[in-house]
Amino acid sequence: MISNARHTRLAPRAAFVPLALVLVLSACSSTFDALPEKMGGLPDSAPRRSAEPLPFPNVYQVRPTREAKPLDDTEQKKLESELTTLREQQKQLATSPPPPAPPPPPPPAAKKAAPTKTTAPAKKKQNDAVVPEQKGIAPPPKMVN
Repeated sequence: MISNARHTRLAPRAAFVPLALVLVLSACSSTFDALPEKMGGLPDSAPRRSAEPLPFPNVYQVRPTREAKPLDDTEQKKLESELTTLREQQKQLATSPPPPAPPPPPPPAAKKAAPTKTTAPAKKKQNDAVVPEQKGIAPPPKMVN
């Protein structure tokens, strides 16, 4: 049986175009610092690139031997016990202490002499401004031009 459908060879080309675009743009990425900031370049406040590249570490170089020796079993156990005791002390310090006991009531003192004359507080005039905590009518605020 013969098919009359046309074979589309556009699909491989459509996949190639974005790949080529990515490769071209990645090749230009090292020059973005020379572009103006509006076109995607680095701002003036960005740190400058070093003139010489960083040295690559030598993989085949032999590491120096350690001067400190590893702990033996007794030292390891002693260190672990010290750390656990320190951890427990820190936990005890972190927990809040119980609230202090209330202070004892003061001893009964001799009766004080009652004041002979008390003055009543002066009444406020209706024109005075009233503090919001106080009850009463507050006058409307004055308009300022």
